[in-house]
Amino acid sequence: MPLIDILTITVVACAAATVALVVCSRIWSRQMASADGMAGGISILFEGDYATHASPATLVALNSTLEDLTWDTMHDQLRHRFQHLPPEPGILDEGVHHIPALMAGDGAVLTVDRRGEITTLSLADTREQAVGLGARLRLLQAKIDTLERSSISAPYPMWQKTGDGRIIWKNAAYDSLAGSIEHTEAQPALFDDVLGSTTTPVQRRAAVRTQPGGKIHWFDASQREVDGVIVSHAVNIDAVIDAEAAQRNFVQTLAKTFAQLSIGLAIFDRKGQLALFNPALVDLTRLPAEFLSARPDLLSFFDRLRENRMMPEPKNYGSWRQDIADLIKAAADGRYLETWTLESGQTYRVSGKPHPDRAVAFLIEDISAEVAVTRNFRAELEMGQSMMDALPEGLAVFSPAGVLTMCNRVYSQMWGFDPDRCFADITIADSVQVWRAECVPNAALAKIGEFVKSPGRRTEWRVDLKTRKGAEIRCTITPVTGGATMLQFHVLRHGFPKRPRQLKTVQST
Repeated sequence: MPLIDILTITVVACAAATVALVVCSRIWSRQMASADGMAGGISILFEGDYATHASPATLVALNSTLEDLTWDTMHDQLRHRFQHLPPEPGILDEGVHHIPALMAGDGAVLTVDRRGEITTLSLADTREQAVGLGARLRLLQAKIDTLERSSISAPYPMWQKTGDGRIIWKNAAYDSLAGSIEHTEAQPALFDDVLGSTTTPVQRRAAVRTQPGGKIHWFDASQREVDGVIVSHAVNIDAVIDAEAAQRNFVQTLAKTFAQLSIGLAIFDRKGQLALFNPALVDLTRLPAEFLSARPDLLSFFDRLRENRMMPEPKNYGSWRQDIADLIKAAADGRYLETWTLESGQTYRVSGKPHPDRAVAFLIEDISAEVAVTRNFRAELEMGQSMMDALPEGLAVFSPAGVLTMCNRVYSQMWGFDPDRCFADITIADSVQVWRAECVPNAALAKIGEFVKSPGRRTEWRVDLKTRKGAEIRCTITPVTGGATMLQFHVLRHGFPKRPRQLKTVQST
């Protein structure tokens, strides 16, 4: 590069630096002069969030040093008096902002001038110039006004007292409550009989009886010592007390209802401990009430059942714990439903149901009588079937809908029916088709199908049939109870095949 170009660049750079230095010096001198001109009031110069200059009166009013003075410190001191003062300077737009005082009658105006990273703040008071300690007192007064508005308008009692119980401050809610309670001799401060005069933090429930109607109100009263003064609060908890009473009544109602149940009930909470049981559980499981009242966990509960032989013996004792864990998991998912057959001959139906908050309920029901009835009924059916099979006539019973409900062995051999091998229901239409295929044409077969499905009052009638192999039979159609129909096939002359054949079900029309 030529020497003349280098010299030209150097001269231009020096000139630009000189001009910038002069401009910055004038701006800084103007700002400092403005700040010093208001040395008797609050005046602060911020670069970003940190103060670089503040008047002596400002440091006294804000109770700070220049090194510790930040925008947060200033905002914490002035926000009670100037509500619209932003918590950080970056929120403000470029330019001058005038922020009036919050309270009516306070003519102070806070002026904030933001220029890039530089922010100047000054306080002007039209009534009197707040300087030094006077400014500090005004700020403290603004805080006091804020706290006083909050405490006086609070809907619950607040009060302060000395160590000997003498009240030195109270709010309107305290006076209202104290005026509504029943008066006694030498009435002390509210809740002193519950809270006492200790300086240790205390929080207890207390009840007071008011004069109108003598109603009892409950409060959550608390007190603690702050700077040698005992500060107390009392919050009304009537709604909480009513909710707890309603919950207790509901639980008692449930307990009375559960006590009348014949089904054993055991509810385990989210920790797996027995939370609720009814007397039927004691009777069915034969577990001592003392053991259940001790709130055993699920594993202990089932271990005790196994020891008392009140549940089926496990096939493998080594996997017993895993089996119980699987049982609990299935109950938590609502999938556990088992029938326990005990050594004593009793039969229990046990089901597990999930409950809110990860609780699990087990229901134990004695179904021994139900199982016995089912077994007896099944034995009676088998006996009735045996009796029907012993008859020499073929018998078949059709429901009102025309479905074959029962038949004997002779009927199966006579027409080749085997209901046990048919997947679908055998209807009267299917039967009529088989009869027509085995017998010579007879118009009475169609009438049998219509008679079986016909409602209303019916009478017994007979028809003689002849098979294609020469057998002659007499069919007696008899209405029976419930709208069913019984068909009796009496063989007049033999000619039927010896062995039954499987029925081919046809579609009814």
